[in-house]
Amino acid sequence: MDPAQGGDRRCRWECVLDHLVSRDAAGSRCDDELPERATLAQLLGAAPRLHEELRERGRGSALLITVFATLVLPAWTGFDAVLEPDLVGRFAGSRLLCTLPMLAALWLLWRRPIGRRRPQLITVAVLAVVQIDIAWMATQVSHVESYALGLSLALYGSGCLLAGSPRWTAALVGLTWLALGGAAVVDHGGLTAQTTTTVTAYLATASLIAVVAHVLRRRVTLRELRARVELEREQERTRSLLSRLEKLSQEDPLTGLANRRRWDAELTSACSEARERGTSAAVVLLDVDHFKAVNDRHGHAGGDEALRQVARLLADGVRGGDLVARLGGDELAVLMPGADLSRAVELAESLRTGVLGLQPPGFAPGELTVSLGVCVASAGRAYPLEMMSCADAQLYRAKITRNCVGAPTLQPAR
Repeated sequence: MDPAQGGDRRCRWECVLDHLVSRDAAGSRCDDELPERATLAQLLGAAPRLHEELRERGRGSALLITVFATLVLPAWTGFDAVLEPDLVGRFAGSRLLCTLPMLAALWLLWRRPIGRRRPQLITVAVLAVVQIDIAWMATQVSHVESYALGLSLALYGSGCLLAGSPRWTAALVGLTWLALGGAAVVDHGGLTAQTTTTVTAYLATASLIAVVAHVLRRRVTLRELRARVELEREQERTRSLLSRLEKLSQEDPLTGLANRRRWDAELTSACSEARERGTSAAVVLLDVDHFKAVNDRHGHAGGDEALRQVARLLADGVRGGDLVARLGGDELAVLMPGADLSRAVELAESLRTGVLGLQPPGFAPGELTVSLGVCVASAGRAYPLEMMSCADAQLYRAKITRNCVGAPTLQPAR
């Protein structure tokens, strides 16, 4: 192989590698960047599989809040027994009645598809039942403040635990104030000015804290999702780049054939397999005749096009398990695991005649020819160095006359 051609090959390889790395780096900086304040829709669009994870997170928080409400609301009958012993029976019935839709909500969250699609809606409905029940009880008791302040618990639960948009906590805040307003309308004098002021102040503070807490949690969630999306996309870019670099490390950039590195590895593997299984392996070496003169007449662009067309002819002419490689310059090779001498010679001859039919732009008919050397090793003699030396010797014989196939004498069948 001409050292100058080997230098050209290394130069092309380095240029392709530099281009690939710079292009992927530019893409990671510009094309795929997420907006600084990416919305949830943008994040899910960048990583759709996170959508199911967010659903499960919302469903988990909804189950937690609903279970807690279902257990605590009836348990507060003890609170009634201390503050309003005369109303324990009536309030116990009310609490148990409210438990029924809560149990239905638990069933929906646990078993039904709507529980996975709309967990926040179900949870807010459960908490709204709690708020309405508390507001109704506040109109019946003398300790109005003690009962009315219980409205803040559901707000804290939604603001601090419920996963999803803050609009759900805002909706619960609105429903709570409607329930309190309804209680004030039907109240029979228990809501004095002092009590109303106290309850309003506490409830307004709870509403503000709940909404702000939910907004802040939402921002933390978005930052977390953004970091995960960017990390996963960076990992995907890295995997893609490594895959392409691995391909380039085993591929000739001019012809797209396997390069010398892959050829050596595959030849070693094929020889080892032939020795272990008692089979044969064949190698066909190919040189373009008078390639320097071809470059002189048609320029390096013409020579490169000639090599590409010969490479395509080789790649199209071999079977699936064979390997076609460019070893350097104008030297190409075919590895044929399991092939015998007759099949290897047949392939070499078909390649020789096929190249005669090639006519790259600017070439005269029949101007492009090749010489080929064939070597076949049986199981006990399948070693890479010996096979390459044998094929090279046969190629040297063929190049004496050019446009010829050099091969050992085929022994007649007995």
